[in-house]
Amino acid sequence: MNTMTVLKGMKASSLRVAMLGLCTMTMAAPMALRAQDQSAPPPPPQSDGTQPGGRPNMEQMQERQIEHLTKALSLTPDQVSQVRAIDADTMSKMTALRQDTSTPREQKRDKMMQIRSESQAKVRTILTDEQKPKYDALLAKERERMEQRRQGGGAPQDQPAPPPQQ
Repeated sequence: MNTMTVLKGMKASSLRVAMLGLCTMTMAAPMALRAQDQSAPPPPPQSDGTQPGGRPNMEQMQERQIEHLTKALSLTPDQVSQVRAIDADTMSKMTALRQDTSTPREQKRDKMMQIRSESQAKVRTILTDEQKPKYDALLAKERERMEQRRQGGGAPQDQPAPPPQQ
């Protein structure tokens, strides 16, 4: 065997090794990128405003509640804007209370119930005499639904559940 044949054999062998290495790198690169992506931050919230699992967020729930009250009580545009202001105030108080780490859980619950009652009383003051009995009936229905939930019964099957009251 002459030296030239040995060199050609080594070049071919080296070329095969180089090609094998290049192919391996090409195939491994996407896996390495995927591994890096797993440590990347989670994607931003869904654009439709829902929470994971398709549940509506607080703003959507508030809007549904206002729509429900508007239809059920035939609210005027002025009443709708007043209800929005009351809801915004209620939500800010509730958020502040939830973030308060110094208040025990049982006291938070009591305070939330108080905030909710005050909000309902404020809404009641902007209603006409014809709207007040309808509003009281909506609140009674909501209390009934909440009681059924506490007892594990859920909402009645024959009727869709109205949006939660604030």
